[in-house]
Amino acid sequence: MGYSFNPDRVAYYEKAGWEAYYAKNWLRVLGLMVRLNREEFHMDLPMAFFAALVVAAASAAYAPPNGRNNLRSAELGLRRYYSLARRSAGLSATAEELASLELNYWQVHRRLALERQQAPAHNTDLAPLVDSLERLHAALFAAPQPALHRSAEARAQAAAAVDRITGGYSQSVSEDWLQVETCLREAYRALLAESV
Repeated sequence: MGYSFNPDRVAYYEKAGWEAYYAKNWLRVLGLMVRLNREEFHMDLPMAFFAALVVAAASAAYAPPNGRNNLRSAELGLRRYYSLARRSAGLSATAEELASLELNYWQVHRRLALERQQAPAHNTDLAPLVDSLERLHAALFAAPQPALHRSAEARAQAAAAVDRITGGYSQSVSEDWLQVETCLREAYRALLAESV
């Protein structure tokens, strides 16, 4: 793999970031994003802070409070974000490619979350989400195909657990948050365990 990170820390920051985001604790979201940028992409503190602001703006363009998302602004923000990540972590994929793959993941996740919320048993096929994540992970991480697939499956399961919480049909919110972190740990450990 082109760069390394602590998978358990990345998993925690991502899970805690989701928790803070849905609790609308914006200061905590920003702090966790800074830590995630430093851990996963090895950014120095000023760059990590700036990158956190950039990706927050991209997220706001994609999911604004008024409901009118701006995909073009979201993608441009993601390009800026991934250009910073490329510089610090030495990623080989272009910022344009990474932004497009990240935005695709956001779109597939949102569509499946809405479908799951409306489905009688709250079940949908996660295969489109796994496929989207697998392509994103292939562009980010130099890992063998089986590891990329296992990682994408675990991260899709984490997303499904978040959707149970945010969709209002979780049987135990605390247990689902634990599952989110467990799945994210599996996802990131898989990438490092079999990295080349």
